[in-house]
Amino acid sequence: MSRTTARARTTPKVQIRLASVEVLALDLPMITSFKTAHGTTTKKRTVIIRAEDADGTVGWGESPGMDLPIYSADTYDGNWYALTRLLVPLVAGKTFAGPAEVAAAYAGYQGYNMAKHGLECAMWAIASSKLGVPMKDLVGGVKTGIPTGESFGIKPTVKDLLAEIDQRVAQGFCRIKVKIEPGWDLDVLPQVKAAFPTLPVMADGNTGYDPHDSGPWDALDALGLLMIEQPFPGDALVELAELQSRLRTPICLDESALTFGLTRAALKLGAGRIVNIKPARLGGVTPSLAVHDWCLEHEVPVWCGGLLETGIGRGFNLAISSLPGFTLPADMSPARLFYAEDLVEPTFDIRKDGTIAVPELPGCGFNVDERRVRKYQSETWRST
Repeated sequence: MSRTTARARTTPKVQIRLASVEVLALDLPMITSFKTAHGTTTKKRTVIIRAEDADGTVGWGESPGMDLPIYSADTYDGNWYALTRLLVPLVAGKTFAGPAEVAAAYAGYQGYNMAKHGLECAMWAIASSKLGVPMKDLVGGVKTGIPTGESFGIKPTVKDLLAEIDQRVAQGFCRIKVKIEPGWDLDVLPQVKAAFPTLPVMADGNTGYDPHDSGPWDALDALGLLMIEQPFPGDALVELAELQSRLRTPICLDESALTFGLTRAALKLGAGRIVNIKPARLGGVTPSLAVHDWCLEHEVPVWCGGLLETGIGRGFNLAISSLPGFTLPADMSPARLFYAEDLVEPTFDIRKDGTIAVPELPGCGFNVDERRVRKYQSETWRST
């Protein structure tokens, strides 16, 4: 697709009169743990937003976040605070000309990207439902299916890792991402490459390496990996650029890509050659579109990552992934792999060809099962 594709998108103009916004805290039991260099996740707390227009149209959004600020500063408690004390009180009861205008109302607040993301998604869902147009079409998407890879956490043994990869590959996943940390890298990735020689393999350091140590980079570079994702801390742009300058393997930006401006600066510095667009990390649909459009203009490959969202959050990720610049397989694991049940029904799954269908329903893309949402809620707050 050419650069004109990105410019062809028009911001949806639809009146949103926010009658009420409900913020719900959910405790979701996980059926499997997930270990990265940041730590091990054994349960998931998330914040769900239910916004209602004056005409009764309902929009759902999700603000994912960790219990501790180890991936980013955005935490579950921070999301709750930002939504109930800052963002929702600013916009509830007011009238806007579209979702972008809602996001602009709180643009002056610094940080709280994941809280902003969840609220903005609920606004896009209202706009999508009122217009009767799926999110994919609103954002200018062109694909109907998203090639999907799987992310594999740090396991007790390499044998355990290979067994899980084999299971997921049999289900259709078409790209292998291996979480690495010092001591779980050079002994692991060569065995993965040997066991699955026809599939693209990438490594994800999750900022777990000291940029002042020699590291395993030359040896990993020789493996022909698809990419090495975020080996150093997010603000180590100089060190990332120095490493990228001597590697053939592209470095992918994740934790360094916190905003559109920071992402553009990191790329201009040469700190990476690929971007993982996580809409929640970037602060919503609008900044995600901005990063995509700039990368498309400058021929920087992008792909969509995730934060263990439920089907509510995944629906927006799938819609954004349908844009033309997303040329690499996404991290879009079906919620059933992590949770006993999803919050949408029917949920989505990977197809035999290694893709996930982009949802065609207006709103978040799926039918939200409000009974399940209420089943797992631990706290609720409503705008007055």
